[in-house]
Amino acid sequence: MTPPAPHEDTSARDVLLEVERSIALLHQHVDPRVGELVAQLLVDIDAVHRAGLTHLMSAIRGMGGDAFVNRLIADPAIRMLLMSYDLVAVDRRLMAEEAIDTVRGHLHAHGVDVEILEVVGGVVYVRLHGMAAGALPLEAVARDLEETLRANFVGFQELVTKERTTRATAIQVDLRRAHRPVYREVLDESALAAGESRAIDLDDRPMLIVRTATEWLAIANRCGDTPLPLQFSRIDGTTLHCSWHGCQYDVRTGMRLDIPGERVAVFPVSVDHGKVRVAVDVERA
Repeated sequence: MTPPAPHEDTSARDVLLEVERSIALLHQHVDPRVGELVAQLLVDIDAVHRAGLTHLMSAIRGMGGDAFVNRLIADPAIRMLLMSYDLVAVDRRLMAEEAIDTVRGHLHAHGVDVEILEVVGGVVYVRLHGMAAGALPLEAVARDLEETLRANFVGFQELVTKERTTRATAIQVDLRRAHRPVYREVLDESALAAGESRAIDLDDRPMLIVRTATEWLAIANRCGDTPLPLQFSRIDGTTLHCSWHGCQYDVRTGMRLDIPGERVAVFPVSVDHGKVRVAVDVERA
């Protein structure tokens, strides 16, 4: 890949895609040592960046507090960088909202409003309002949404539209990462009240299903690297207080709150027709 000239406008280039292609080409080099060196180089670069950004964020929080951090991460580019190093919570719904905001004005001018129902991995579920007037065909609206999500929402895989009076229509797109989550039914929606949790085993994976006031979540049922389960913990909003040592976890991200840098695994959750489903695997789209 030829590097851009010093004054070349790179705004139209998909830099992430080009980086992925370059890494893939180097991994496929006829000399296997090249691939090994590339892998080690990426690990070393990640370690340097992660340590520097972690210390930088600690300093920023110490000087400006969370309010200043929130002002920083209002910038999508800064938020994406910090999310990639687990320094702020990943809010994929917000990312999808910001991507769709770029076409809301155009669609609204034609009487169409877009409501995001949920974001599961790279799948964005939306409800379209105002389609009955027929000002724009469904195909045109879907095309606009797909294009902006593909351009502005990293990891976008599929758009699913749900209209008020019609069944859901899945619209396939050209996938950059051609995988989608595979969901398994685990509970009835009525099984838990807000603030309650339940331990389950799904494909030999112990996990804890948590219902907050606004959403369903699933995390690994294990405190850090220990075998101690989290199922006896107390849930306070979206914070889980471990019963063993008082460890605190954000059940939305799995990040430990009392000791930055530690986390437990989280799993995508979907609720449909009164059934709670969890994804523990992916399949090719």
